[in-house]
Amino acid sequence: MQNNFSTSINIIRDSDKNFNYLPTPNGKKVVTQLVSDFKNGLRCFNVIGSYGTGKSSFLWAIEQSITGKKRYFETSFLSNNSNYGFIKIIGSYASLKSKLADVLNVAANITDEELFADLYEKYHGLGEKDKSALFIFVDEFGRFLEYASQNNPEQEIYFFQQLAEFCNNPKYNIVLISTVHQNIDSYSYGLTNLQRQEWSKVKGRFREITFNEPVEQLLFFLSEHLSLSHKGKINTKDVETINNLNIDAKIFDFNAEYVREISQKIVPMEIISAGVLTLGLQRYGQNERSLFSFLESTDHTGLEKFNRTSNPFYNLACVYDYINFNFYSFITSKYNPDFAHWASIRFALENVERSFNDKIEEYSKVIKTIGLLNIFSGKGADLSDQFIQTYLQLACGVNESTYILDQLDKKHIIRYRNHSKRYILFDGTDLDIETALMEASSKMNASFDLIQKLKEYFTHEPILANHYAFAKGTPRYFDFKLSEQPYSQIPKGEIDGFINLIFNENLNEAMLFSMSSKQKEAIIYCYFNKSAAIKNYIIDIEKTKQVLSENSDDKVAAKELTSIIQHQEVLLNHFINENLFAGKDVTWIWKGEQIDINSKKEFTKFLSTICFKIYSDTPEFKNELVNKHKISTSIHTAKKNYFKTLIENWDKPDLGLDEDKFPPEKTIYLSLLKENKIDPKNINAFRHSDDFKTSTFKPLWEFCDHFLTSTKQGDRRISELVNILELRPLKLKKGFIDLWVPTYLFLKRDDFALYREGIGYIPQFSHENTELLSKYPEQFSIKAFDIDGIKLDIFNAYRMFLQQEIKEEITNDSFIETIKPFLVFYRTLNDYAKNTKRISSEALKIREAIAKSVDPEKTFYENFPAALQYNILELKEDKSKLEKYTIALQEAVRDIRTAYDQLIQRVESFIQDEIVYEPIEFDGYKTSLQQRFVFLKKYLLINTQKTFVLRLDSKLDDKKAWLSSLAQALTGKALDKLTDEDELVFYDKFKNMIFELDSLTEISKKDIDDTKEDVISLKIDSFNEQMEPKIIRISKAKEKDIEKLKTNITQYLSKDKAVNIAAITKLLKELIQ
Repeated sequence: MQNNFSTSINIIRDSDKNFNYLPTPNGKKVVTQLVSDFKNGLRCFNVIGSYGTGKSSFLWAIEQSITGKKRYFETSFLSNNSNYGFIKIIGSYASLKSKLADVLNVAANITDEELFADLYEKYHGLGEKDKSALFIFVDEFGRFLEYASQNNPEQEIYFFQQLAEFCNNPKYNIVLISTVHQNIDSYSYGLTNLQRQEWSKVKGRFREITFNEPVEQLLFFLSEHLSLSHKGKINTKDVETINNLNIDAKIFDFNAEYVREISQKIVPMEIISAGVLTLGLQRYGQNERSLFSFLESTDHTGLEKFNRTSNPFYNLACVYDYINFNFYSFITSKYNPDFAHWASIRFALENVERSFNDKIEEYSKVIKTIGLLNIFSGKGADLSDQFIQTYLQLACGVNESTYILDQLDKKHIIRYRNHSKRYILFDGTDLDIETALMEASSKMNASFDLIQKLKEYFTHEPILANHYAFAKGTPRYFDFKLSEQPYSQIPKGEIDGFINLIFNENLNEAMLFSMSSKQKEAIIYCYFNKSAAIKNYIIDIEKTKQVLSENSDDKVAAKELTSIIQHQEVLLNHFINENLFAGKDVTWIWKGEQIDINSKKEFTKFLSTICFKIYSDTPEFKNELVNKHKISTSIHTAKKNYFKTLIENWDKPDLGLDEDKFPPEKTIYLSLLKENKIDPKNINAFRHSDDFKTSTFKPLWEFCDHFLTSTKQGDRRISELVNILELRPLKLKKGFIDLWVPTYLFLKRDDFALYREGIGYIPQFSHENTELLSKYPEQFSIKAFDIDGIKLDIFNAYRMFLQQEIKEEITNDSFIETIKPFLVFYRTLNDYAKNTKRISSEALKIREAIAKSVDPEKTFYENFPAALQYNILELKEDKSKLEKYTIALQEAVRDIRTAYDQLIQRVESFIQDEIVYEPIEFDGYKTSLQQRFVFLKKYLLINTQKTFVLRLDSKLDDKKAWLSSLAQALTGKALDKLTDEDELVFYDKFKNMIFELDSLTEISKKDIDDTKEDVISLKIDSFNEQMEPKIIRISKAKEKDIEKLKTNITQYLSKDKAVNIAAITKLLKELIQ
């Protein structure tokens, strides 16, 4: 006969093979859950189960059931006669994207969008959408997660999110089912905090379904096997006694009837050892595989060969021997979560051998029993001294259990903990902890700040208002606040409300009810009527801490005291929480009324009630990637792409996004605009539609409209709007605000002017500015247009002046269209025209108004009229002045425009009047000057003179260019760069240069041998008299005589430079004459 048993199934290789698969109740339950969730719109599932629980065979059986080859499960995902497709992937240490591309037979470097398009094509090829489903099985998904955590985590995590988003579209029947050995979060070890947050979002995309077979299932297998194999006599009385021990001590969370039903079938085991064994095989082994290995075991620790003479049952000591022998490598490794417990057992066993000479087996049984119970029993189990003694006697055959326990206690190998009602394995210390704690009580100061201590010990996490979050899409978190007096602060940031726990037995409750009735924020008060018990818990913690501080050098005592403190803190928190949500000794108050709270579920539901009332205007926005306080890096990128798409394609259907592709920015567009019927092409139609009247976005839109209207009176920062949206009754999450505010402002861009600090008016929206606005709202401000009556008349007067179309209403675009010619006009002016003061005072003020314009509205209605000595009220009262105002503006603009031409005219007049002495045109005076110096010996000139003469002789026939070149030679500046002061300098230097060149021309006419003599042209003038220039020729042979005389004269010069010059000048005049 063919053997149809396999230890492992491969979902790809074994697709067509036949196996004897036995569907368990848990497996059927999981399939029922899958089908139910599928019909409710879920499409991504993650099946979590330990090693050996049969997850691979489960996927195999699902495929067999769906295709109809074998009906192991009821897989009614769709109606009969439907088409199904399968994509099956087995995990490996590689990129899931690359593996999926390989299965689809496409290039590994394909984009995410292209890959999803190929997946959609495969789904689409199955037939009609309502009668087709594509199943994607990813077995061993954890291997892909391991790879992702160590290789390009952000990129890989983002792909997981994208894949889940793609599959989770309820419009399509694309189902992703993955299997893992542990929770997805477990694979995030080694990631940064930010990456871990992104990782948790991957988990959030999947519906997690636990596949682990319950321990009762293993007990059932165990009982069925042993009931057939056990041949000995059953001591029914002892079996029943041990059953009752287990039930009374609450060691395991087993149904009492179920325990009684199987207890007779598991002999030679008893219910406690059987429970610990199955839990141990689940924790350290592979569930059913390990169980059947135990049942078939032939080693000395198994059922077949255990010592039945000294052991009435296969007890906890026997279970210890089996686990220690068969799983030794794991329980002694650092990967064992119970490593410290097992190490304590081994240390205690070694201590037994050192401390005793006889009854070693009995002592060891006690150690093994206590050790395993501390690992596997519930924290609330009552493992009293009586329980241990009875179990040791009946199950382990230890008849002197009282003596054995006492000896172990005296040797400090075990210790009984009163607070947790159990024995523990103890390393040993000389400190009598109980006595030390009693002595510490007498030293304790009972006067302390209760609230401060509670804040130190009370641990809590903010509570999510689930129902509200599900309905609105906005997560609302309530944080705990501990105080003696009612707390009253505005919730900010990620926290949306407060749970104020008040501890003050002297508080006036009437005052508390009155204050609560006036409270407008999301704050619910909880008044503890009796604080004394809580104070006692804190006293216990403090005195234990005191003993710990006094014995910190005793490592064993310190370890035990630390454990006691941790337990005491747990008790304190348990006491507070039990009173909180069970209605014991507390009074819940909200809006001045007492609220009945009897469970945490009721309380969480009431938090949603609070949110619906306090945050009534919050819109429904179900996009959990954005609707949160902090968004991920990948969503930041998607947001930037959304802004870019909105601004560039606002006039296209669906912003020009591809219908068959699903980039993240498309998800933002669909959830924010499309689903709320907000059409960027026609905002006014939406604003006055029936959809707007019933839209949950209506209050938000009206808040923003109101803010925009308020800016008609003066500009306001965008951060002010953000602050409004962060408060009730909206209190939007920062991620939503950062998305909504730029979107709203872009949609309303024609109704206001936008400014940025340090830059001024921003005429056009760009996606870069939009992203900056989102990041730094405090740097941006807006000013709505308040234009009607005379302002509209003035505005249209400007447009007539610019020969533009008259407007009946004003928008940002028309403002830009009107102000732009003025700004362009100013930018095209040269430096001289921008700076000269040789224009009318009105023109000066108009030019300054244009130059400093940052607000078009202020420029048009305040600065321009003021520059021309008008004001808006004057123009409003006497509209006839508007025409005069317009004419004055034209004249001022003309004055600015012709300023440079006026400079050219003045320069030309200067040349005509002061240089050539006749009113001739450009060609005439240019030729005259060039001819004037035709005989000039240019090699005699210094550099400045040479440059000027070269410019003078230039063949340029453009008057402005020729004159500008002369100005450049004389002042170092082109004519259009001159200031008013430079103009005067230019005239003075021009006259001096002509004089110098005239003198040099005279010299050039003489017959001079410059190798033998130097020639000087000398002319001295004063206000009283003028003298003709003198030409002085000096032989170079007399240079020494000249230097000698110069030296002698210099000796007689005074320290007054002016006196020296005057004296030498007079001497020169006398010598020349």
